[in-house]
Amino acid sequence: MSACPGGAMLNSSISLGRTGVTISLISEFARDNIGNSIYEFLRENNVSTEYLHRYEGKSPLSLAFLNDRNDATYEFYEDFPQERLLTDMPCFAPDDIVMFGSILSVAKEARNKLETIINSAKNAGSIILYDPNFRESQLPLIEEIKPMISKNIAYSDIVRASDEDMKLVKGCENSEEAYEFVLENGCDHLIYTSSSDGVYLNTPSFSKFYEVPSIQPVSTVGAGDSFNAGIVYMLYSRKIRDIEDIQEHVWDEIIGKAIDFASHVCMSTENYISNNFANGLKKI
Repeated sequence: MSACPGGAMLNSSISLGRTGVTISLISEFARDNIGNSIYEFLRENNVSTEYLHRYEGKSPLSLAFLNDRNDATYEFYEDFPQERLLTDMPCFAPDDIVMFGSILSVAKEARNKLETIINSAKNAGSIILYDPNFRESQLPLIEEIKPMISKNIAYSDIVRASDEDMKLVKGCENSEEAYEFVLENGCDHLIYTSSSDGVYLNTPSFSKFYEVPSIQPVSTVGAGDSFNAGIVYMLYSRKIRDIEDIQEHVWDEIIGKAIDFASHVCMSTENYISNNFANGLKKI
């Protein structure tokens, strides 16, 4: 058993902070001991805390239980205030990359503020990446959540979704069905990850399959979040401003790096790439 600061976007932010990417986290947690630990952890790992909302109460907890393959199921303990995400608005720019998703992206209490933030980024010309990160525990609310997922897809330049996400949300059995669903909702770039079975990239000009290395994972917690961090790291380091201009060989580099990030995280109980791994990357 172990404990560490977590959450999908936090995990991605820590990995990016360790690589030297300039990164800010927009999120919320309480002014309690857990919140204090998270706050200091972010600062120690070069993640800006300027856009955090800290409320009076208890920070949320997520427990991950690993099966015999070290895949995780989750239980969540939350006690949020009535008013959510009372954070300052960043000033977005065309060279920004904005990643959002997971539970906060479909929380109706935070929806208005989230849409204000994403609309501001979209109007500024920032690249937007969405990860549904949908959990089985959310299934009882699927009819309420699905319209928000569809709108989140419409906001996005890239959707990075797992096979589990697409199966739970839409009943998709493969990457082709998942891409059709994403296209119907207004996004034409899908990165579909299928755990050890590989990664599928779908774009308007081509589709491609990427194998992943065979490993014996210690924990899969944070693997998808680290995959996302690998995508953003490559977009940032290559100074990509327009997704439509990415050529196939560049996509190969992007997906390859994302697989490296995720595979590395699977080999530890941490939810993010290690400092040693980050130090071995080409400096930005």
